[in-house]
Amino acid sequence: MMQAMSLFLGLIVIIISLATFVTGMMPAQILGWGFEMLGGIFLLLLSALVITAMFCCVRLIESPRQASSDLERQKWLQAGLQACNGIATLALTFTLLGISLGIGQLSNSSLTPDSIDKVIASLTDDFSMAFLTSVIGLPLSAILRTVLIVLNASLALGGTPATGTASGNDRPVTTLSLS
Repeated sequence: MMQAMSLFLGLIVIIISLATFVTGMMPAQILGWGFEMLGGIFLLLLSALVITAMFCCVRLIESPRQASSDLERQKWLQAGLQACNGIATLALTFTLLGISLGIGQLSNSSLTPDSIDKVIASLTDDFSMAFLTSVIGLPLSAILRTVLIVLNASLALGGTPATGTASGNDRPVTTLSLS
């Protein structure tokens, strides 16, 4: 779990550093913008699911050391894929939430020449949260899913088949040698 947490925190530091370099904003401003635009609940749930997917990656890498490595690998692959599906579901759920909040607020507001600026600003905030959750969550889910699948495939193909004969009979025995 500590390895997954270290990977997650390292990834956050790299993302904030890149965002600082690209935008010229200070790290505190970037974090403030993230909390303002995406919301604390979304970021908390997203972080939990990303850490879970990273934990599954770490366990997947460690699975060849287990006695039943194929079953162990499949268990962690499936758990990681479910975490990735959770990220995609979370992103789409918050997208629909943002759109619903925007439409709900629009239906409760009276549009007058004096209030139109406030209504549009509020509507824009809700819609930007809606679309940003999808723009961040869906690609992140796809990237983590790809990492898990490629990692699993490389671990499954990492063994080289070696054939020999079983003691006492002439049937060939196939074993996997993990290098």
